[in-house]
Amino acid sequence: MAFVEELRTGNFSLYGQWLALLSGLLLIVLGAVTFIAHIIFSILAIVFGVICIIIEVPLIMKLFPTGPTFDRFFGGLKNHWWRFIAYVVFAAVMWASLANGGGILAIGAVTVTMAAGCYLIAAVKKQSKVTTTWLGGTGVQSHYFDTRNAVPV
Repeated sequence: MAFVEELRTGNFSLYGQWLALLSGLLLIVLGAVTFIAHIIFSILAIVFGVICIIIEVPLIMKLFPTGPTFDRFFGGLKNHWWRFIAYVVFAAVMWASLANGGGILAIGAVTVTMAAGCYLIAAVKKQSKVTTTWLGGTGVQSHYFDTRNAVPV
């Protein structure tokens, strides 16, 4: 399924995934850029960015064997509500960096806040968990089913 088709689905868990991936990349980059000026918030931004990417890329979980502790910690984040809570915490910390003069980290705070909002909407609407096929996820519809004729391919 093409990226534009995925965006047309109206599934906020998919929007949340894309925004969380963007947030993860931004947090890593911005954390590295501001490392000297804001060491603690930069380290937190990098850690949050890595966690966002681990949570949101299903292919990572398939490629690397994990232990029971890791599965307990990240396994609970498969639920929309838990992802919403995790991203709200990440966003709150990044917004708090502004009080310490972490100006550019606000970009990461905005994207994480938007990702949390998407997961909140998905949870409230009780939408099913959907992940993009671009990163090894389930996709919106099965690849083995032709929706034009409604017959298996």
